[in-house]
Amino acid sequence: MHHPPANGFALNQAVVFVPAFAEEMNKSRHVVAQTARRFAALGIGVLLIDLLGCGDSTGSLEDATWDAWRDDIDLASGWLHDYGYRRLLVWGMRLGGLLAAECAADRGGAYERCILWQPVVSGDTFLSQFLRLAVANVMLSGSTAGVSVAQLRSRLAGGETIEVAGYPLTPALAASLGLAALTRPLCPVEWFEVVAEHGRAPSPAALRVAEGWRANGTEVTMKAVGGESFWGAANAAELVQCPTLVDATASAAESWV
Repeated sequence: MHHPPANGFALNQAVVFVPAFAEEMNKSRHVVAQTARRFAALGIGVLLIDLLGCGDSTGSLEDATWDAWRDDIDLASGWLHDYGYRRLLVWGMRLGGLLAAECAADRGGAYERCILWQPVVSGDTFLSQFLRLAVANVMLSGSTAGVSVAQLRSRLAGGETIEVAGYPLTPALAASLGLAALTRPLCPVEWFEVVAEHGRAPSPAALRVAEGWRANGTEVTMKAVGGESFWGAANAAELVQCPTLVDATASAAESWV
């Protein structure tokens, strides 16, 4: 979905948004949309995309690969250039943050800023957390045939596609996730972490990565905001809001235009 700049603004800056994965994507759409509208009101266009096999995109998740998702981001960036935008930013959430940072690292000067919302730091850790959903579903089903993350990883390594919370996970995608790590972008970074209480610091893992990037010459602005983990809310029937994150991101964007 394209959110053009509000009336009165010329086409100048635009953001490509790279979403979270699986149910995290569904639980975060409303917060992303709120922020996109705030960007547009500031004169920054936004293109919200669904990656191959995810959401409303074409194809099946079984067809998705890491490289295909990177191609989707490139296509979205090209579309914005063709539309008339001159300056591009990339914005990613959770697993999408890992993808966005990788593109900002590999695409030279294609993006003038990388915006990260609670990015996944380690693809392998994310894969284990995702597989635990399958383990939990087996336990909740009352099945006497137990399963572990290690067993699921073994089945994937053996070439089997497994279902996790209704999503097919292929061996190829699982292998790519297992190798992925948050990459240092070659542009300034705006990093937002949602913490349980106002004033609490971001996670040690996030702080370590940010310090490493700074030591290697990347400008990193990290901000922790109090709020709920809306992307992982346990109650799927309710959408959890996070106005502090929306406000903090929009406030930071005021200095970009």
